[in-house]
Amino acid sequence: MSDVNTSSSVRMRTPRIRPSTGPALLVVILYAAVFTATATSSGIPYTDWFASGANVWRCAVLPLVLGAIVLVGFLWWSRWDHVFHDKERLPVPIILRIAAIAFIVGIIVHLVFVGWSGLRVDLLIPILVTGILVGFCEETLFRGILLRGLRADGRTEATVAIGTSVIFGLFHLTNLITGSPAPAVLNQVLLATTTGAILYSFRRMRGLLLPAMIAHGLWDISLFLPPAEPTTTSSLISFAMLVIVPVLGLIALVTIAIKDRHAPSPA
Repeated sequence: MSDVNTSSSVRMRTPRIRPSTGPALLVVILYAAVFTATATSSGIPYTDWFASGANVWRCAVLPLVLGAIVLVGFLWWSRWDHVFHDKERLPVPIILRIAAIAFIVGIIVHLVFVGWSGLRVDLLIPILVTGILVGFCEETLFRGILLRGLRADGRTEATVAIGTSVIFGLFHLTNLITGSPAPAVLNQVLLATTTGAILYSFRRMRGLLLPAMIAHGLWDISLFLPPAEPTTTSSLISFAMLVIVPVLGLIALVTIAIKDRHAPSPA
């Protein structure tokens, strides 16, 4: 009887579709389509999404909830393993740790310079919900499903890290459709690509996706909250962090490309 139960358990864990790059990219496209269509149907441009609590609920929270349903539905159906944790721990170059620390410092700096005194609760709550959902959805999608698909095809870990970071950056081109100006979108693509490498570093350091989810959510919350009136000091510090973090992300990406170019990913 125990042998029968064991065999049944093994069958239940067998993926309905083998983890690979193709299905992972299809999920990325489906998620992007659902999120973008829902957001644009509001008629509110991206630049006004965080102007009021009502806008945040409609333009950010609702699309993210629908996107989360897509991701959870895919994972439930596909039965992919090692999406939220690594099969084995990988060595972590010191620059990845430094980049992660700088990312945390950047979050703290952004939060310090938020205009807390004038922040209304009806705006704060939906922004917090948005950050939680962004951390879950985008990390599950890029450093979870996409990373798992790339690894399963026997690519080097350098290809996996670069691929997930670049595709994460290109994903932000959807902001062109939601009404963000082209120069701002280009900046978002570049910033997302380099910060994507840092978020990959968070997963790699512990072999778990949860730290990347938390870091990503806090980063976006710190950016979505309205800033206080700028001073010379706050402007200089904020600018320094907006330069330091992407540069360290780029260095981390180059380091991974060099060190892991021959290292196969854990399947």
